[in-house]
Amino acid sequence: MAKGVFWLFLSVFLNAFGNALTVKAAFGSAPWTAASINISNATGLTVGNVLIIMGIIVLIADDLLRRHWNGIKDVFNFLYMLSFGYLIDAWLFVMQSVTLNGWVLRISVCVFGVLCIAAALSIYFKVNLVLHPFDDLLKILRENYLKGNVVLAQRISLGIPLALGLSIGLFRHQLLGINFGTAVSFLCMGYFILFFDRCIHLHLNREAMQHMHVHLPQVFHRVKHSKA
Repeated sequence: MAKGVFWLFLSVFLNAFGNALTVKAAFGSAPWTAASINISNATGLTVGNVLIIMGIIVLIADDLLRRHWNGIKDVFNFLYMLSFGYLIDAWLFVMQSVTLNGWVLRISVCVFGVLCIAAALSIYFKVNLVLHPFDDLLKILRENYLKGNVVLAQRISLGIPLALGLSIGLFRHQLLGINFGTAVSFLCMGYFILFFDRCIHLHLNREAMQHMHVHLPQVFHRVKHSKA
């Protein structure tokens, strides 16, 4: 259990770092981050705060699509999403004095950022303790609406932020965050995750992790009724 929590924390740090690198490189980011860059530019909010706001909206949409509240899992998913947003802002603050000159360096940093994200997602999916609302949306679409079609579910779940980012950018005549890195992320992320799945071995205690998944909702149910 302790190993699972450690790897989960490591994955969120690495995921935020990778996303911050793609933002700093300014050569295209993953779809949700790309949408947040355009909204950030339009509103003055930080990229992390925009991701948190979008995450809250998607979290609510997830429950509506699921047709029920997901209980304590929603709470943990929210906390994960909150940590992710604030960590991106923290990394961007640390990187603010860094200057990337030349398209070769920017592309290299962007691709390295995408690889960091893929490694983080490989760890995150193996730990399987929480789901970011964006990832939960893909899971719900795949399992509840698209008969297991993961390709279509991915296209829909990532098409939403892409359309949002494109619409805002084109309306403002200043398209940001959608470039080479977005294409690499959209087309290759699955292959990168599979690569890191083969390279990263976590040796987690699966029985302990499963025990936690089974009993957390029961604990939350008892706490809720004890307060009634």
